[in-house]
Formats: sequence, C-alpha cells, structure tokens
Amino acid sequence: MKVVIIGGGIAGLCMGIYLHQHHFEVSVNERQIFTAVGGHAFLMHHDGIAVLNELAANSGYVLPGRPVYTFTLKDPAGNIITEKPLEDWQCFKRTDLLACLHQLLPTSTLNNNRVFSHFIYEDHKIVAAAFLNGEVEYGDLFIGADGANSIVRRQLFGEVDFESGKVKEVVGIVQHAELAGSLQGKFTKFQQKNIGLSFGLIPTSGTEMVWFMQYDPLLDDIKESVNARSSENYHEQLRELCQNLLKDFPAEVQSVLEHNDFKTSYIWNTRDFDLLPDFHHQNVVLIGDAAHVALPFTSAGTTNAMLDAKILSGCLMDYAEPDTAFKAYYQARAESIKAHVSLGRELRDAFLNPSSLGTIPLISSVLKQ
Repeated sequence: MKVVIIGGGIAGLCMGIYLHQHHFEVSVNERQIFTAVGGHAFLMHHDGIAVLNELAANSGYVLPGRPVYTFTLKDPAGNIITEKPLEDWQCFKRTDLLACLHQLLPTSTLNNNRVFSHFIYEDHKIVAAAFLNGEVEYGDLFIGADGANSIVRRQLFGEVDFESGKVKEVVGIVQHAELAGSLQGKFTKFQQKNIGLSFGLIPTSGTEMVWFMQYDPLLDDIKESVNARSSENYHEQLRELCQNLLKDFPAEVQSVLEHNDFKTSYIWNTRDFDLLPDFHHQNVVLIGDAAHVALPFTSAGTTNAMLDAKILSGCLMDYAEPDTAFKAYYQARAESIKAHVSLGRELRDAFLNPSSLGTIPLISSVLKQ
C-alpha cells in the first residue's frame, strides 16, 4: 500500500517516519525546498517528547530540544507573581526539529517544490495528487498535512469558519548571550495585570532566545498584509509597535528589543475553528493543523500534530480497511481536540480580561489523551 503525504512539516514528516518504519511505501510532498524553514520555536510537553523518542529510537540521532525546568510569571516591574516547576517540558527550534526529522526518512521518500493543486479521480475514486509544477503522485491513501490553510481540507470539506483569536503575537529569535545564559532552563513571562499584554522569553541555546509578545490589537497595531510586509518600513513599524506597547516593561525586555533583528520577526494572527465532523473523505485523511487548529495558549499544537501521526499510523496497522482506520482515528482524537479548542478560547478570554479572572496561566496542564 502506498501512502502519499501532502505537506512536509512536522506532522507530515512524523507521519512519514511512522509509516516507513512499519514498511508502508511513503511519498512525502512539500511545497518548499527541503531546508528547515519557517517558524521559530515552541514548547513541547511529555506526550510530544515521547513521540520523538519513539521515532528516533535506535537511530543514533540526538534530539534537539532543550529542557525547561521552571515557569516564572512576573509583573511589568519585574516582581515575581508566581514560580513553579515544569515536569518534562522542552523548547524546540522548529528548524532544528525539522532537520532532525528529515534524517529519519530516506531521501527517496522526500519530494520538494510540490505545491498541491488537486486530486485526480478514476471511476469516482481518488488515485493521485497533482501539483502545480506538473508532477503527479499516484497512491492508495492520501494524507493532508498541509497546515492551517490546507488546500486538501478545502477540497474535501469546503471552507471552514475560522474564528478570530482576538489576540496577536509578535515572535522573534534574538542572539543575547548574557541574558540567555542567566535564563537557562527557565520560561519567563511578564504579564500586565489589567490589559491583554505579555512578553515571554525561552532560551533555545546558550546564546540564543525565542521571544514573543502577545497583545490585544485594540491596544495598538500595525497594518498587516502581504504588501505591507514587503514595504521598506514594515520592520521598523514592527519595532516601534513592540517598543511602544512594552515601554513600561523591565530592563530585560528592553534589552531583547535592542538586540533583536526585526527583519526576522513577524506577527502571528491567532485563530481557530470548531471541530470538523470528520477528518476523512474517501481515501483521504487530515492530520495536524489541516485537521484542527486551536489557539496557542495551551502550548499543545505541535504535540497534537505528532499525536495525530502516532494514532493514525496505529489505526492503519490495526484495521485492514482504511475507512475503518480513519473512523477509529477520529474517534480517538475528536474529544481531546474539541477540548483543546475550548480551553484555548477560555485562556484567550482570560488573557484579554485579566482583572476579572485574576492571574492567568501561561501554559495549561495539557489535557490527557
């Protein structure tokens, strides 16, 4: 049986590795050239780390994550509001994780420069995926792992009703050896008490940190569009936005902004959508952000995508009929995904209205699968 995976991000690569390890014929098709691009860094909890350890077992490759042992929440004056230990959490640079996952698949299974166009049907059955470069990949099963803006999902289910997350994030990576060295193993967040505004820092190496600013765009914002991002002064506007919103935050925050190259930073417009009625149609199934998108406050998006790959691969091995496997996969994932969507919205509302709900958590206890 040949499985064609559309999308070579973390979800698609994990799916490909699982299937390859269980002797499926696999083709992973990525729109970009297979260099690790896009995104900055993210937290991952035990469930995701367990998947990575399983995928890399006996490979000899060292996983790239760095442990995060404590979470410290401070007010804008730098006073500690709360501090607690974190059990089995790590910070991963997306580029490092993608590079590691690429090594766990034979290069013969990886195809790049393939932007998905449409499915090819024979006798009302999907038999191949066609790409904008004119190439075609035939297969028996097809897995859509092409992200939140999934073309595969759109062709199967039509347009989803995205709900605005009402919160935006500016995300960046900064070289700052002194500060990174002092914050090793720590996740530090500065939170305004009365408005939706926060700033977080997590070291990704001994000299480098990922940082983010979560903010209510009603406080201040800049014009976001493809044309705006290509303008000469866009990154300067981004710098000014951060400096203006964070002007009352402590010296550590100001130092990060001074050292940061805003040409490598970007704004993430958070959004989600309700649980789909199913994750498959005929012989095509969705995983990761193509199947479900939740707001970032649960810190579980990447882990959920990897769990999709683990559970779907298990269902495909347990059931002879793909349709039965797909239904079992949906049944295993739907309740948890629905709960994560709901929890993300609850935490979003708490972030936007902190005075009414007290100090909000930075990251939630991850829901058990």
